[in-house]
Amino acid sequence: MIVLGLDISTSITGYCLMDTEQPLGHRLIEADGLIISHKKDSYTKSVLTRDVLLDLGKRYDIERVIVEENLQAFRRGLSSAKTLSTLARFNGIVCFLAQDTLKIPVEMINVNTARAKVGLKVNRKIEDPIKDQIVEWVKSQPDFSNFKWPTKKLKSGPRKGMTVLEKKCYDIADAAVVCLSAFQA
Repeated sequence: MIVLGLDISTSITGYCLMDTEQPLGHRLIEADGLIISHKKDSYTKSVLTRDVLLDLGKRYDIERVIVEENLQAFRRGLSSAKTLSTLARFNGIVCFLAQDTLKIPVEMINVNTARAKVGLKVNRKIEDPIKDQIVEWVKSQPDFSNFKWPTKKLKSGPRKGMTVLEKKCYDIADAAVVCLSAFQA
């Protein structure tokens, strides 16, 4: 069964496709992040996202779609009522588009539930940001051993010349956790 995991955002929507019938280490089909932050209106962001969903639906027989639930509460310094409202609205639009284009129901999963299902423990007491911990955990999974994580070379600043992960890697990793949670009972 092919599972599509989505991490929906108004700036980058991460997705991960995996096949539950393949052996461990060979289940990953495709993973990427759709960058839509440069688009200002929800309609254009939605159309771009729909086009990706249509393309995935044409290329793969997706049988299950799992989406990370949007934030339900404020996080100090990060989310205002307006931000939560915008994210919830866009999450709803994309869930509708996924169900409409792929013709299968969309399942929602809480981020903490997904992490618990796959055995991902985030350490909030260390300096490493949670996002970095999640990427490192996903990188350590057998299905991602050959995945080419998108990188970029920094052109200026104190880290000039360094190669770092692109921002969309965090959304890819979140989508991967959601997708991997489908493998757990």
